[in-house]
Amino acid sequence: MRRDQGLEARLLADALSGRLSRRDVLKRASALGLSASFISTLLAACRRAEEAAPTAPAAQTPAPGMTPSPAGAVTPAPGQVRQVPRERTLIVMQGGDAGQNPDYANFNLYVTGSQNGWHAGPLQTMNEPLIMFNVLTGEYENWLAESWEYNDDFTEILLKLRQGIEWSDGTPFTAEDVAFTFNLLRDHQDELINTAEISFLEEAIAEDELTVRFVLNKANPRWWATTLTSNHGVAEQILPKHIWEGQDITTFSFYDPQKGWPIATGPFKLVSTSPEQKIFDRRDDWWAAKTGFKQLPQVERVIYIPIRDESQSAQMLITGEIDMSKILSVPTIQSAIAQNPKIITFSGQNPPYGYLDWCPIDLNFNCDVEPWNNPKLRWAVNYALDREKLVSLAEAGAGVTALHQFTPYDWFKPFEEALQPLYQKYGLDTKAHPDKVEQLMTELGYQKNADGFWAKDGQVLDMTIYVPDWLKAYGPPLTQQLNDAGFKAQFDPSPGLGTQVQTGEQALGFGCKGPAGVKGMDPYFMLSIYTSQYYRPTGQPAPIWWATSRWRNEEYDQIVAQMDTLQPEDPKTLELFVQAMDIWFREMPDVFVAQLIIRYPMSTEYWTGWPTQEDPYGFPHSWQQEFLKTILRLKPAK
Repeated sequence: MRRDQGLEARLLADALSGRLSRRDVLKRASALGLSASFISTLLAACRRAEEAAPTAPAAQTPAPGMTPSPAGAVTPAPGQVRQVPRERTLIVMQGGDAGQNPDYANFNLYVTGSQNGWHAGPLQTMNEPLIMFNVLTGEYENWLAESWEYNDDFTEILLKLRQGIEWSDGTPFTAEDVAFTFNLLRDHQDELINTAEISFLEEAIAEDELTVRFVLNKANPRWWATTLTSNHGVAEQILPKHIWEGQDITTFSFYDPQKGWPIATGPFKLVSTSPEQKIFDRRDDWWAAKTGFKQLPQVERVIYIPIRDESQSAQMLITGEIDMSKILSVPTIQSAIAQNPKIITFSGQNPPYGYLDWCPIDLNFNCDVEPWNNPKLRWAVNYALDREKLVSLAEAGAGVTALHQFTPYDWFKPFEEALQPLYQKYGLDTKAHPDKVEQLMTELGYQKNADGFWAKDGQVLDMTIYVPDWLKAYGPPLTQQLNDAGFKAQFDPSPGLGTQVQTGEQALGFGCKGPAGVKGMDPYFMLSIYTSQYYRPTGQPAPIWWATSRWRNEEYDQIVAQMDTLQPEDPKTLELFVQAMDIWFREMPDVFVAQLIIRYPMSTEYWTGWPTQEDPYGFPHSWQQEFLKTILRLKPAK
């Protein structure tokens, strides 16, 4: 599409003059389809205009229940929300970018662009899964579901709901809601995201008010974990049939304050939402408290605010403005703890300042487009990286390298041992191999130009890589290593590029893929996300967040398909795993570099009872639905 340069010029002039605020930029970005790079230009212009403006008197710090207006004045939040003391308010930093959340009014998990809107607050406070899953321990707790069981050949699951569950508008929650949700997602799976393995569903049947029968189109003994749980399953958002029936699931935002939308079954309700914050207040009529399933949380209000830069995030945690920060780097966490001894992490105040997550970090390619559809080129990039140096620099000496998409939990040990011959076969290790880079690039017809960069037919191979804010410590050492190897690389943290990675329009991205290491499970799911069932053409969003490589291999598909019906402990599972990984290594659809260590620092100034390695009842991850368990366990410190 041809760019409207006149429109862009007017927008830039308005931003530089101060007539266009950063909030306005984010609103217009969605309406006008502005590019990520131009959005960044506009935001930078807004900041320059703000810095050049006369200094205003310091704004009053808003009390809980008050929302700062764009101009800094304190005004009542929408709906005139009630006052709640700070010591009964949990304030979490998550989602958005640079203090703004462009998705603040989107409460539909299944559409592109919903990630920040849904995962930053609603998922953890309002919604409840059928089954709550702890990926660190492999333990699960039936939640909305009271019980469930497979039939003998793993082609059906019969699930019973608890009695007394209600939507927040008082409507009974029934099997009709569950069946409606799953069948709707099945019918629109090619248009939606976050649908897990909905492709295995033939039909969901509401047999009575509390009984749902899931009929699969083929046996799958793992489907309960991948699709019915908080482990990024479809059950992260069950839709109320009495509201969603007749709506277009691809466009419906589920937001109308006048109608009380969104509604959910969880212990909190949304009382205010804006680009600056989302406020959720406790529902004293929560079904779980009325039935005795759970006690009311002692947290009376939860506020989610968008992320700030590293130093501002740390300072807000040190001064008690927030209770849980975004993910911070090791040096910043060490500095924060030194300034405030009430700050802790999952591993206390000691390295690694977090826990080993199930989502290894990778350099992701869109393998469906030139030139990244060539495995030789992907292997050349792999050989350019010294993982040990890269991870040491980015993680301040507290990191763990990775060569593949799996996390080294205890259950994975026999699979890791089985991979050793493949490492030798393909020459895969943690070191850089400049000689192999030269060999492969020369074979591909590339030559280094006068600047030392690989070029072909006079065209320099450009490597612009999207790096999200929470991984930006990897940006400089990653691009330096690639530049040293002759790749003209740069990292781009622009807001909006994450969505373009999901659609493939941003060909290179740095991120993580999971769930890769659920204890008690097996490698099947992480193998399956590379199968053709999750392929979408460039321009269409990946059906689940991690299936972004758009790599296809028929032989690989056939091997992984044979694992569908196998139990995790079946010896054939290990055999097929090695066969699949032989093809995966040969093709190298992604270059994995590090294990993800989740480092959310938390403050005990106002709240105690955070999960720790000594008490791993859950994992402190404010992006995941399992964080609801943390909210329910927290106790006031004052």
